[in-house]
Amino acid sequence: PGTLTEDSLLDARAHNYLAALAQVKSDADSEFGLAWLDVSTGDFHLQPVRRAGLTAALARLEPGELLLPEKLFLDAEMRALLEPWNERLSPLPTPRFDSENARKRLEKLFAVGTLDAFGAFSRAETAAAGALVDYVELTQKGKLPSLQTPQRLSLGAVMEIDAATRRNLELVHTLSGDRRGSLLSVIDRTITGAGARLLASQLNAPLTDVGRINERLDAVTFFVTAPPARERLRTAFSSCPDIERALSRLSLGRGGPRDLGCMRDALAQVPALRAAVMELPASLLPPSPLVARQLKALGEHETLVGRLSRALAAELPLLARDGGFIAPGYDAALDEFLALRDESRKLITGLQAGYAELSGISALKIRHNNILGYYIETSGKPGEALMEKARAGGPESIFIHRQSMANAMRFTTVALSELEDKIRSAADKALALELKLFADLVGEVLAYRTEIAAAAAAIAGLDVATALAHLAIDEEHVRPTIDDS
Repeated sequence: PGTLTEDSLLDARAHNYLAALAQVKSDADSEFGLAWLDVSTGDFHLQPVRRAGLTAALARLEPGELLLPEKLFLDAEMRALLEPWNERLSPLPTPRFDSENARKRLEKLFAVGTLDAFGAFSRAETAAAGALVDYVELTQKGKLPSLQTPQRLSLGAVMEIDAATRRNLELVHTLSGDRRGSLLSVIDRTITGAGARLLASQLNAPLTDVGRINERLDAVTFFVTAPPARERLRTAFSSCPDIERALSRLSLGRGGPRDLGCMRDALAQVPALRAAVMELPASLLPPSPLVARQLKALGEHETLVGRLSRALAAELPLLARDGGFIAPGYDAALDEFLALRDESRKLITGLQAGYAELSGISALKIRHNNILGYYIETSGKPGEALMEKARAGGPESIFIHRQSMANAMRFTTVALSELEDKIRSAADKALALELKLFADLVGEVLAYRTEIAAAAAAIAGLDVATALAHLAIDEEHVRPTIDDS
């Protein structure tokens, strides 16, 4: 359950976290580490956790699946503590949580000599994160999604709310489990799926750092005071598909042409997003520091968008193997195969007319199915007469009997068989070339995965800030003054 990526199985406005809990015992005490990631978006986080605060952390995350070593799974006290998540537990062999192996696995994954640049991770946190990566690689047959660098959530960085209190506050779900009627449903004005997921995450994990709180409020204030930027951004967001999840599917080998279309359509909006803020009148406030960083993180994607726009057809199938997703004119060899295939189909129509005239059977048809391929079909009595003429020789001898049905007779000819081979060959070669072109396009997208992930995060952040500004105006909210009390 924690490794789903298909849109049809996921809520576009909520994360689906895969979490892992690890314990490392020392002479003095034992420490716990919690790690979680969203396979569908690449979000990756670690946190030290105390036994007393474990249930609050899990209530905040609501993981779809929780990995833990068999040793913890068999611990009666721990099982009692984790009882609310009993159906989501996936015990794994304890050696998979070895902290040293986990460290090496993470260093290899992120191509670094040490994890220190990402944070001062404890052995337990490292063990949990390594077990997560190992499990995803195992379940995805050696492939990994486009994971972001692990972000460490330190103790006390967010307000921990115990499960019972969280449930009664109805932050993201009501007591009956519905989203409608929760605090989130009342304040959510986001437009994109990524923005909705970010807002839910922020609401689930209230900050305790005054500086970071005010940084977020500065971003909301900017968009309250800059209506043109806010409305232009919100208009552009409506044309931004969910590239976070599309990127993950492509990196796992589960993506299709429509995921490439998502990349094209969303990244094509980046210039409009940037212009919405940068082209404001000088009399308005400059963008807040957070907004300025997000605008910079949007990046430049003209080259990739240009290639995807030239390569992809207007209508895209769900699966690459269905073919028909490469635009005419993009690849000359593909155009030749498709022309040969389509021209051959026109020749089929000409053959049918000629065979109807030769046989004297106006109702004669050339049909196709996946078992017989192309065949000539007539109704019963005319078919029997044609078979007799074919046996007697003469012009009708070109018809070769294939199959007798209750109400129909089926034939073929040498010419029809040869034409079918040409059609099949052209179609097979066209599809093989399309699949190669698809792989090339996916490879180019994945070469920019870091920049695309940064752009996706920036779009989500701007969506949240503009949505909260929109809410503040609608509901006449006033900015609070926050201090360390």
